[in-house]
Amino acid sequence: MHNSEHHTSRSATTRRQFLRGAGAALAAVAVAPGVLAQTNAPAGPTGGVSIIDFERELKRLRFDHYQHPEIDIIKKGFRPIGGSVADFGTARHNGRDHFFYIERRLKEGTPFYPGHEIYFGHASTPDFFEWEVHDPVLVVRPDTWEEAHVWAPVLLRNGDEFIMAYTGLNRHLSQNIGLASSRDLFEWTRWKSNPISPAKGATWAYWREDNICSCRDPDLFRHDGRVWMPYTANTREGATCIALTSTADFKKWKDHGPILLGPATGYEPRIEGGHPQGSFESSNLSFRNGRYFLIFNASIRNLGHGSWAATSNRIDSFLTDKFYNFWKDAGCIEVVRDKGTRSLLAGVMGGCLRFGEVDWSEPQPTARTITEREALQRWQAV
Repeated sequence: MHNSEHHTSRSATTRRQFLRGAGAALAAVAVAPGVLAQTNAPAGPTGGVSIIDFERELKRLRFDHYQHPEIDIIKKGFRPIGGSVADFGTARHNGRDHFFYIERRLKEGTPFYPGHEIYFGHASTPDFFEWEVHDPVLVVRPDTWEEAHVWAPVLLRNGDEFIMAYTGLNRHLSQNIGLASSRDLFEWTRWKSNPISPAKGATWAYWREDNICSCRDPDLFRHDGRVWMPYTANTREGATCIALTSTADFKKWKDHGPILLGPATGYEPRIEGGHPQGSFESSNLSFRNGRYFLIFNASIRNLGHGSWAATSNRIDSFLTDKFYNFWKDAGCIEVVRDKGTRSLLAGVMGGCLRFGEVDWSEPQPTARTITEREALQRWQAV
């Protein structure tokens, strides 16, 4: 991609420069033994240090706690301090696995409230056990198609750069999809051609800019000389669906319509969640052992909530009577590593990132949560 086609996200860079400067100042404090005792400010009536040094040291302690959290990845999983993980994307670069995720904060975790889900969290790990939390990326931009929220990033390596597809919402909660790119996974550039608007003008789709509508949760899958993007959408008849668009150059996109269709009735909104019937969302598309697999999240009446898998011999058609529960208790599933017919998976479980395994050669492949440290260690060299 040419830089002339992109728009640089300035907010993350400015914040990063600030944090680096603050880090340098804090490092000077940290490396000087007894520096707090050497201050010229008088001690308080009960001992201790001045408020200036108190604040600096507290800042250092809290930044270090946030950036290097203690993670029990086997029993609890990864989550950022003070928040939780929702839809995410992952990529490997320079010996580290990077995860970009919706960072859900506050107890009421709905994504729709103002101020919620306004950037992507970023964390990386060299071995799945030690984690480092980096600066957030792609903060919302006022007066744009992504002014209210950003959701559901997914990553694809493309030559010497990475491409991210993600969801943006305007003030009306109209959802759309855009692209960003990076060579190092830290500095991201939004594309000037954003948004893609795959549902706009489609005869089958219900989509508008002035009210809430679905066009979210993209996936990126390279296959047969094209990049395929399944995403969550709504039909004009009022049904949820996974729709599909594809491209050969990231410039022109071809609409393939819905590839998995939900019911057109039976939806019951509940402010606390737990809907008996909900959207088909957070899809992941792949080709395994001669079959296409479409994994997605959904609440399905009489079946419950979970991650489901549908299979097909066609990339553009999956049937709802041929799906099954794929990974108990985990959703928003992404592939981290492949080895032969097996894959290391990551998924969200209770707001935390957990790992699992699947063998695609099984007649009905299902994922199993990794519960032993040795099982996860075996994937480090893959």
